[in-house]
Amino acid sequence: MANSSYLDTVFILDAISRLSPSSVLDVGAGIGRWGFLCRCHIGVGESLQQCPEQDLRIDAVEAFEPNVGRIYEAVYDQTHVGDALEVVPRLGRYDVIVCSHMIEHMPKEQGLKLLEGMLERSNKALILALPLNDPLREELRGNLYEAHRSVWTKRDFRRKDVYLKTFPFEGKVKLAVAIYPRSPDACWLVRQLRNPLRRTLFNALARLRKRSATTEG
Repeated sequence: MANSSYLDTVFILDAISRLSPSSVLDVGAGIGRWGFLCRCHIGVGESLQQCPEQDLRIDAVEAFEPNVGRIYEAVYDQTHVGDALEVVPRLGRYDVIVCSHMIEHMPKEQGLKLLEGMLERSNKALILALPLNDPLREELRGNLYEAHRSVWTKRDFRRKDVYLKTFPFEGKVKLAVAIYPRSPDACWLVRQLRNPLRRTLFNALARLRKRSATTEG
């Protein structure tokens, strides 16, 4: 999707940051929003041209070539132009894979196939953002990839290990973020999200450890 609502942005960025990835794959990068946000908030906040020695690797997959603008040169290490179903199986592994508001633009069978392919290549987590209960629609402004070709609901995310967070949007349509944990760190993140008290205690302990280390230093 070229662009999408901001309602899920802070939640997704917080989840990625807490996983401390050294590599991120942005599938369906659109205008490059997630590459830019990850580069600013997880990296050092400078473009690759300004700081080419960055440890954080961010790659993009985008099917609609007109979307690949100048921002791609600044924030992505590599850009793979093509259909994600064909491109993703050819790629290596990444700590975190983000697929934001893209999977609904594929028939459900293809979307599920892509989902499995991304899971196989995620070291820490797959983060999927999409609308729920959003009806089918035709292409948008000449972009065939902007047509909505499948409708997704909560029933599609019943796996016990998946954490699903929803945000109100328009009428019956909700924005959803599904986190698929693939590592102990990601499983711990999901447990914290399911139990806010656990997260509060964890953060308090982290602050105490930091304060103790500062005092001892």
